[in-house]
Amino acid sequence: MASSSNDPFLIAGLISRSQQGILTADEQEVLDAWIAASEKNRELWMELNNPDVQQQNVRALARFDETAALERFLSSKPANSKIHRMQFLRTWKWAAAVFVLALGVSTYFLLSPNTRIAGWKSAQHDIPPGKNGAILTLADGTQLVLDSLGEGKIATQNGTQISLNNNELKYDATAATDGIAYNTITTPKGRQYHVVLPDGTEVWLNAASSIQYPVAFKGRERRVKISGEIYFEVASKSWQPFVVETNQMKLEVLGTSFNVNTYDDEKTIRTTLMTGAVKITPRPGDIKTIQPKVLVPGQTADLSREDASLTVTETPDTDKIIAWKNGLFNFDGMDLYSVMRQLARWYNIEIQYIGKPDNVIFKGKMHRNTNLSDVLKVLETMDVNFELKGNILYVK
Repeated sequence: MASSSNDPFLIAGLISRSQQGILTADEQEVLDAWIAASEKNRELWMELNNPDVQQQNVRALARFDETAALERFLSSKPANSKIHRMQFLRTWKWAAAVFVLALGVSTYFLLSPNTRIAGWKSAQHDIPPGKNGAILTLADGTQLVLDSLGEGKIATQNGTQISLNNNELKYDATAATDGIAYNTITTPKGRQYHVVLPDGTEVWLNAASSIQYPVAFKGRERRVKISGEIYFEVASKSWQPFVVETNQMKLEVLGTSFNVNTYDDEKTIRTTLMTGAVKITPRPGDIKTIQPKVLVPGQTADLSREDASLTVTETPDTDKIIAWKNGLFNFDGMDLYSVMRQLARWYNIEIQYIGKPDNVIFKGKMHRNTNLSDVLKVLETMDVNFELKGNILYVK
């Protein structure tokens, strides 16, 4: 067993490499010895692996200028205090290492060890993260901005009462009358929303998404139409199958949870099943007719927009697919352009590329309740440069 190191920079590097999963056996031995050397070391190790602490450190990194801080401190020292100055410089090395430890890659971005933090330049402003909010369009065309309304009853449609409770939309169809009335919920860019449909099905809408549904489900099936990205937890009613329609396909379920990504700027329409079962039927196209496929939990179906092919793959990390619903960005294995599409929707910005940036692959995750500048500060460690002008983010 190797003895634990007293070099804080070495330990900081080992923690970073551990977060990336690239420690050698000898390095792991040194890190284990350091963790076991004292209770303080163990507590620090546990803290660095706490996602809440990691998010705080992202923000600290975005604000901290260690060079300027050092210069301000030294400029306050008398010119003849050389001894004290040298002692401080030695102390500063330890303080800087502790800061690195606190940050580690506790940004929760597990990037390569040779990357650098680049300075982020913006036009004197920042963009806050998206938030809860949506527009409800009633059957008569009336539009209600839900994030501007108070709690309680907001409308009645064919006897069905619609109310807001803790900024969530709910339907009470116990007094529903005959006839069918449809509502549509739309989330603009920079908004997400949660709604409980009249049958008890829970629906989460990501930014730039929509769902159309009847205010009371009648007949032999429950049918809705969607766009964008939506996560469903369908209320189980075996006598009344739940049907989700997009312009390109139909999904049939009884009681299940699944995520559907139908954004127009993605190459495929992606459906990932968490629980239950779902049957996917592509709509007949000009090229060929694809046979329906049934997904089991942990599988993803990709319907190609280019040739209408339907591919089913195993998805070991379904939490990554619904990270957005849980308030996270999960960029593991995503390329630059996929990441930029997510940022464009959540921060309601336009992306423009200068030249053709390298299509780097990212790894890691961050909370979505983070200002854009904090996200960019971390992404720039992959040698991608950004400049924000107004509502346009230039990538170069």
